[in-house]
Amino acid sequence: MSEESEGRGQVPDCARCPAPVCYSPAFMKGPPNCPTRTKADVIEKAVAQYRDPEVAEFARVASIVEGTAYARVPWAPGTPSPATTRLEEIIGFAKRMGYRKLGVAYCVGFREEAEILVPLLERRGFEVVSVCCKAGGIPKEEIGVKDEEKIIPGTYESMCNPISQAEIFNEEGCDFNIAMGLCVGHDSLFLKHANAPTTVFAVKDRLLGHNPLAALYQSRQYYRRLRTAGGIPGKAEQ
Repeated sequence: MSEESEGRGQVPDCARCPAPVCYSPAFMKGPPNCPTRTKADVIEKAVAQYRDPEVAEFARVASIVEGTAYARVPWAPGTPSPATTRLEEIIGFAKRMGYRKLGVAYCVGFREEAEILVPLLERRGFEVVSVCCKAGGIPKEEIGVKDEEKIIPGTYESMCNPISQAEIFNEEGCDFNIAMGLCVGHDSLFLKHANAPTTVFAVKDRLLGHNPLAALYQSRQYYRRLRTAGGIPGKAEQ
């Protein structure tokens, strides 16, 4: 165990586990702060929830779709080989679950992607309700945003409205929701207020072409600032 993990005592710190064993038969041989060992009571209560038929079926289908995402290639037996895109997995999951009506909650910056996605889902037999984040055209002043805090001060800007997106889907009776490109925080509000289960198809990263992991891949090079104690300076820090 690393010094950081030792200092944290029994607090779970899987990210620093020296040899993850929780996906092997030796799952009880993790470090002292492994949640498999220290949080057995919590895990037991959580696993009990899978006895609910609806939860069990949801989890079962998710695991089956996970399995279908890999191809078995003869030249590399026992080695997983990715075979499907996330979009195909979403479609496969919704089909296996018997969902008919899907909600697509997207950021206005993803309108071109939504224009492609919705007909694609419809061609596969789904009824789709799509709602843009700016639905309602509510000015940002309504939630206390000052003019100087806008993207372009001195102009009219509609607030992102994820609660309305969620409530519209709730009213429409969507079976399953797909979130695409909602802002940080706005996505949280959508997930909190949506009645139906939601999956995330794409996340927004304005700088990195919606590939936020690139910041981690380059955190020892071009984005070294992310590793400093002060974080990102300037306006983004506020």
